[in-house]
Amino acid sequence: MYRANVLVLALLFSQAVMPANAEWGTVGSPGNRPDRTGFGDVAYEFQIMKHEVTVREYAEFLNCVAAHSDPHELWVTAMGEHVITDLGQGGIRKDVPQCIRREGRPGAWKYCTVPEREDCPVFFVTFFSALRYANWLHHGGQNGDTETGAYDLSQGESVSRSANAKVWLPNENEWYKAAYFQPEESGGPEGSYWQFPMSTNDQPIKADPGSDGNLAACFSRGFGGMVPVGSYPNAKSPCGAFDMGGNVWEWTDTPIFRSKRVLRGGSAPHNVEKLRSNVRSNARPDRWYPDTGFRLARGIQH
Repeated sequence: MYRANVLVLALLFSQAVMPANAEWGTVGSPGNRPDRTGFGDVAYEFQIMKHEVTVREYAEFLNCVAAHSDPHELWVTAMGEHVITDLGQGGIRKDVPQCIRREGRPGAWKYCTVPEREDCPVFFVTFFSALRYANWLHHGGQNGDTETGAYDLSQGESVSRSANAKVWLPNENEWYKAAYFQPEESGGPEGSYWQFPMSTNDQPIKADPGSDGNLAACFSRGFGGMVPVGSYPNAKSPCGAFDMGGNVWEWTDTPIFRSKRVLRGGSAPHNVEKLRSNVRSNARPDRWYPDTGFRLARGIQH
């Protein structure tokens, strides 16, 4: 209980570093009740990125911290080269897109975005890489430390959020609340939780970027169906966050089955059912996939 109280206070009063051009949505109503699924109760106000971390943003991170060396494999070969792999999911996949290429030589690497992928969500990112990105921003970006700060990576698979984290990977309850929660008195549904993270109980449909309506990046044929973040301007969660359903699965920092971590939101290759509030997935923290990315959260800015 003491640790939980310290964490709440830290979230309320810490000053987070804002990534370049990032927009944040505020998730209020502290102390709300959970949904019928048991998820969504959060005792404090916080903010969440309105968009998933993009290829452009992650490439900037790599050029700051992995230009000389990349001992933690923040960049993996599949990001920039065609790799035939089963991705740990069974079966050989050939429809795998790329997002970031590495050029140069050892000790002088340069990371370049793949054309037309710059504003899409980054993918092929492990849970540990997402934590290192959070640590980097916790320290102000640039050449900031990736191993300590919001998370102490020396803890390995048991790593947990520090009480003084300035920016972090949302836990499952934070992610769930940001995606589905809207109080009835503020226009939300009965019970205050929507079934889909576009502020609706109606099933979204697939459409081209820029289209109007209840839309999501899903039902794609293969892994290449991600779209630039915010492509559906009228399909957003109650806190104003985009693409919390579809595009890419998103890591949370909630452990499950001992060492695995919870994933939420579905992705472009999956059907619309994966976007529902009662669907969750999980993966080992060292695994990377062509449809898995992340967004970050932070405390309220004063």
